[in-house]
Amino acid sequence: MTKADIQAIPVMNIAMSGRRSLVDLYSLAEDDVLPRLQSVAGVADVTISGGLRREIQVKVDPDRLRAYSLTVQSVQNALTRENVSTPSGRLTEGTTSVAVRSSSQFRTLDDLRNLQVQITPTVVRLRDVATVTDTFAEQTRIQRYNGQDAVGFSVTKQADANGVAVGEAIKATLAQLQPTLPGDVQMAVTSDASIFTRRSLQAVNNDLFIGIILTGIVLLLFLHAWRNTFIVLLAIPTCLISTFLVIYFAGFSLNIISLMALALTIGILVDDSIVVLENINRHIELGEEPRAAALTGRSEIGLAAIAITLVDVVVFLPVSFMSGNIGRLFKEFGITIAACTLLSLFVSFTLTPMLASRWLSVHEGRGRGPLAAFGRVWDRGYGVIARAYRGLLRIGLRVRWLVVLLSFGSLAGAYSLLHYNLIGSEYAPSEDDGLFTVSVTLPTGTSLAGTDAVVKQVEQALARIPEIEGVFATVGSGGGFGGGSSSSRSASISVQLVEKAHRERTVFDIVRHVNQVLPRFPGAQLRANPPNNPLAGGGGGGSVQVRLLGDDFERLTQLASQVEEAARNTPGTIGVQNDSQQRDPEVRAIVNRERLADARVTAELVGSTLRTMVGGTVATQLRSDGQNQIDVRVIGTDAQRASPAQLGAVPLQGASGNIVRLDQVATLVNDAGPARIQRTDRQRVITVTANVQGRSLGDVTRDMRAQTNQIATPEGYRIQYAGQVQQQEQAFATILQALGLSVILVYMLMVALYESWLTPFAIMFSLPVALVGAFLGLYVTGNTFNIFSMIGMIMLMGLAGKNGILLIDFTDQLRARGLGRTEAILEAGYARLRPIIMTSCTIVFAMLPLALKLEEGGESRAPLAVVLMGGIISSTILTLLLVPAVYSILDDAKNGLARLGRRLKGQRRTHVPAARPVAPAPAARRGPALPRATGVS
Repeated sequence: MTKADIQAIPVMNIAMSGRRSLVDLYSLAEDDVLPRLQSVAGVADVTISGGLRREIQVKVDPDRLRAYSLTVQSVQNALTRENVSTPSGRLTEGTTSVAVRSSSQFRTLDDLRNLQVQITPTVVRLRDVATVTDTFAEQTRIQRYNGQDAVGFSVTKQADANGVAVGEAIKATLAQLQPTLPGDVQMAVTSDASIFTRRSLQAVNNDLFIGIILTGIVLLLFLHAWRNTFIVLLAIPTCLISTFLVIYFAGFSLNIISLMALALTIGILVDDSIVVLENINRHIELGEEPRAAALTGRSEIGLAAIAITLVDVVVFLPVSFMSGNIGRLFKEFGITIAACTLLSLFVSFTLTPMLASRWLSVHEGRGRGPLAAFGRVWDRGYGVIARAYRGLLRIGLRVRWLVVLLSFGSLAGAYSLLHYNLIGSEYAPSEDDGLFTVSVTLPTGTSLAGTDAVVKQVEQALARIPEIEGVFATVGSGGGFGGGSSSSRSASISVQLVEKAHRERTVFDIVRHVNQVLPRFPGAQLRANPPNNPLAGGGGGGSVQVRLLGDDFERLTQLASQVEEAARNTPGTIGVQNDSQQRDPEVRAIVNRERLADARVTAELVGSTLRTMVGGTVATQLRSDGQNQIDVRVIGTDAQRASPAQLGAVPLQGASGNIVRLDQVATLVNDAGPARIQRTDRQRVITVTANVQGRSLGDVTRDMRAQTNQIATPEGYRIQYAGQVQQQEQAFATILQALGLSVILVYMLMVALYESWLTPFAIMFSLPVALVGAFLGLYVTGNTFNIFSMIGMIMLMGLAGKNGILLIDFTDQLRARGLGRTEAILEAGYARLRPIIMTSCTIVFAMLPLALKLEEGGESRAPLAVVLMGGIISSTILTLLLVPAVYSILDDAKNGLARLGRRLKGQRRTHVPAARPVAPAPAARRGPALPRATGVS
């Protein structure tokens, strides 16, 4: 039983090479190395490939068989019948009990040669009709590591095992094994998924640490006081360490996803503390005592801080409960961020005001040191910006409809970058893990030796590339290291590069270069394949995979040719392959039913006899003393298998005991058959695949789909895009649902917090304009629209609303104190500008290390970080004008509806009889109530 994921790929590939024969290497691998690797905790399966395996071959001669009226089945039955060891019970004599066993096992080659195949009418021994040789099993796979013959091990971990832990355990086992092996035998890890995982984790840790430093610098610039900076920064370790407890009790692990979530929260963690501390400082500057300022500042900003945090939470949680593979991928991501954000709110309401009340003073920042001097210069510069913004805001309120039109015009322009394909799309970006493969497919009928000769030339071309550290070639594989169906005309070469920090070119640059320098052979397909993102899962052999489903193979072949032509005509595709063209030459024995009946021979007997004569059948095992058992294979002679014409002489025995030749009941014809037969939903399937180079997967798929949609498909036939294309479409649909749910939850939350249906709309208008910077950021940096950038846009829905919340919340407070609407908006904008800029800058600079993708795994994290950086910048700039403008428009609409309601109510009262003198009194009481109604929404 194997406990492994059905889609699991090897987590580690190991090559064992040495200056000895492949027989000795295989024996050493099977006897000494394989059991030790299989016993490692977390390992599901270990497979051996390559090398030569010892085998006893019984090569039967059809002419001799006919001479003795024997068949191949006679030889097989004799080998099985005579090589037995049978328990026969126990003999009991007094107090002694002895087991009895009948043993007639083969021990030596002479035992086999002297086997009696037939006793009557004459004794026929095996040596009379066959040649018994101690040789090797037919080699169907050749493997080399850096040009030296090798035996390969492919290790697959258990589905629930930790990949890094399994990798470390295997390496420890190899270190223990190496001293026990002969001196010339070396074990080399040719690929190790845990290395990239470990480096990616370290890279995320580095990004997290750099993000904390940059956040501290931003805080110091704005607050220009060590105590202020330290109070805010203290929220980061407090929240992170507390989040580890949530991760532990939730059963999560510290992996790339959870650590990326923590790295992304660095800028978010300090938001609440910044808002609270800045408001406390403002009250201290107004002359309040630190303790009173801490209480007042925290209480005044409390609703806004709660709204900011809860908006983030209701945005992140739907990400955790998305369906399908995308939901499983980002479950830890959403829950980790939500937990960390809630903890930051708790810290901002407890630890931050407590420390501020103890450490801050009225004279904070008024010293004479360099930092205080810098602070005064900074504040003067900030004062100029704040006053300029106040003047700009005043103008924006006068032309508020123009502000709205310009904002949404910017959104339409940014979205056009995606609509007109200036931003590429794909499921997930490929990562530079230092590994790529070269696939080799030669024309049908090419022997293993012919394929090996071509692969050796490819290895020589790769050896001249300086960035390449190791080359592991597998000749005779259907796809990949140790996997796939065996095919003598196929090969796969796994290439390991030096570390990313030690080379100037990326793996994608090297792949493009390799495709240019690979040797050319007539009819051969050689291509270097870039690495796939491990988070993308399986997607088939190529980046674009098109399946054609139907019942008639010939009709499918015609459709496949049209799809192949469409793929070749699509810019950006390389290495187009059509399964229907991969037809291997074959010799078919077409039986004649009438002759079979006359000879009393079955079709099953014809098939099994041919299989034994050509490919061989393991009939039994030879068990020598002190050695492992060796397979005994019955097979035809070399001359018999050299020519198809010789197969006609193979003898067959009918039910009546008569002997006939194969060519008497069947006709041997040369033909070609499909390399493999696939079915999906009980229909035949032909697959056309292509790799993508120079363009994004989404762009190539869109152009190719436009051509394949023009292909007329008969009733019952389908053209279906599969692999990464299908994954991309499903993932995008799932994330868009989560995005829509997040927006709805944000609105419902703010309705509950502000007890108003209209006020949240002013804040909601800040959400779409955040996408302006998101799309521009992707376009400028050359990143694609993928699942990570879409997750970033969901995060934006929570982060972009914080600026609007700060503005609207303080505006309502000021109006409740009696200020007019315009003055309240101007004062709120001026007072809240500093925390808005500070929180935005902390998020942007905390994302900077992730966006630069300097280390392993950065290709996946960069789109998310770029979306957040661009979205926060555009949201901050546009929201500062758009939200006040929309707020004033909605306030006028609300007042207009209120006047309309009063007018309608007054018209109904005109029908009230004039005899009632109490009518004016309620009107007088309604007058003073109007300011309160318009004060707080």
